[in-house]
Amino acid sequence: MWLFRLLTSPLRILLLTARIMGYNRFVVFLLGIAVGLLVAPTTGAELRDKLRAQVDARTGAQDPNAGFAP
Repeated sequence: MWLFRLLTSPLRILLLTARIMGYNRFVVFLLGIAVGLLVAPTTGAELRDKLRAQVDARTGAQDPNAGFAP
């Protein structure tokens, strides 16, 4: 019996959340997450690298290893 409750608890949590938020809002929220995941142009690591490069370019920060050849 405890195994059944353990397996169904995530579903119960989702249904409770949907009831509290309202079913229409909950569906729109889930659709927003789905569209965001489908439309996301890059992975998180690529986005962080791109943002870091833009911040470095704007602040004038340079690579600390620049100019040193091994």
